[in-house]
Amino acid sequence: MSKHGLHLPRMAWWLLVVSSFFHLSISLSNTFVNIFVFKVDHSFAAIAWYNLPIFVLLPFTFVFAAWIAQRTSTAMALRIGIGLHALFYAVTLFIGERAAHMPWALGVLMGLAAGFYWLAFDVLSVEFTDKGGHEPFFGTHGVLTSVANVIAPPIAGWLISREDVFLGGLSGYHIVFGISFALFIGATFFSFRLRSDPMSHLHLRRGLQALRKASWMRLMAASSIYGLREGVFMFLIGLLVYVATGSEMKLGVFLLLQGGLSFLAFFLAGRLSAKYRSRLIGIGSIGMSVAAVLFLFPIHARTIIVYGCLTAAALPFFMVPLQGYVYDGIDGGADKDTPATTYIIVREWFENLGRVIGIVLFLTICVNQSPNHLGKLRGLSFALGLVQLGSWAILIPTIRKQRPKSPKRKSRQELAEGERKTANKRLNPMS
Repeated sequence: MSKHGLHLPRMAWWLLVVSSFFHLSISLSNTFVNIFVFKVDHSFAAIAWYNLPIFVLLPFTFVFAAWIAQRTSTAMALRIGIGLHALFYAVTLFIGERAAHMPWALGVLMGLAAGFYWLAFDVLSVEFTDKGGHEPFFGTHGVLTSVANVIAPPIAGWLISREDVFLGGLSGYHIVFGISFALFIGATFFSFRLRSDPMSHLHLRRGLQALRKASWMRLMAASSIYGLREGVFMFLIGLLVYVATGSEMKLGVFLLLQGGLSFLAFFLAGRLSAKYRSRLIGIGSIGMSVAAVLFLFPIHARTIIVYGCLTAAALPFFMVPLQGYVYDGIDGGADKDTPATTYIIVREWFENLGRVIGIVLFLTICVNQSPNHLGKLRGLSFALGLVQLGSWAILIPTIRKQRPKSPKRKSRQELAEGERKTANKRLNPMS
């Protein structure tokens, strides 16, 4: 456990409050946006075309958000990101089902919103915590995110499943998106508690030149490889649960169970990672890989639910240490000439490269897949479920370098000599 425990700076706690409102809204609606698009278009391709622009735009939006933050403040960039999320749901409410026929347009707006929010959040995470506080901060952040994942999805699923009681059609989705809009307004209100200076000027060329350092290059490669999985699995598991059950309510209950397991896992990972980081990342990688074996079997509701529960329990033990290694690398490289923002943006470029490649693979392999015949999708899901092993393998030199060195074991002769000296001191205390 970190020496900091949970004694985080005041601004770090306010950032966690804002993040809690943000994730409560995201947990309420984000998975159901994908289901909304799928129900209107009835194809996997529409889901991919919604998610692909998000990750294509993120690297460019990060740079634009940094430019805005340099002229205002990092906290202002965070508020803009939250405001754009609110705009996304306002547009969805106004346009209705027509929005689902333009998934790429929704993806563009979400890409802009996510770029502003996550650039600012990542920079403020570094600004408000030091090296010893990364694990407690991200562990607590994971716990709060998991609580949101426990509370919100069942409520959303219940509201959507009761839409016939309201106005029929897809009115349940409109109510859920309206609540998300209100929560983003609340997050914006609390964000005014955050105080930050204008962001430092970027030196992206120096950030790219830092890739000459083997340790930083390994971190970027590990982030890209993991991004392959993350880009697809962000929407795939919830979608498969819905396809298998045909019920938003059952999807909400599944997300409730998954969120509860994530809560416990993040709670443990946040407290153990500072001391057992090298072991936890291996445990998390192997646990996620064991779960991926389920994709070798036919996809049924029970199979997907078991997979989701296993990954919910294993993923935090991989993610919290990985974030610790990355932010330690940022702390080690940042200086007055190359601020932390530079390294954060470079990291996001690499991670989003993996996400984009993953979604392109999904589009290429699964674009013509029928929801009733998922053979190719099973193979892709199994392969993507193993990629974190590659990230772990690449990080092994970094893990060994940062692992505390155990004291050198003494030989029998040295132990005997020590015992002889101790005995002499006892017999001759004045010597």
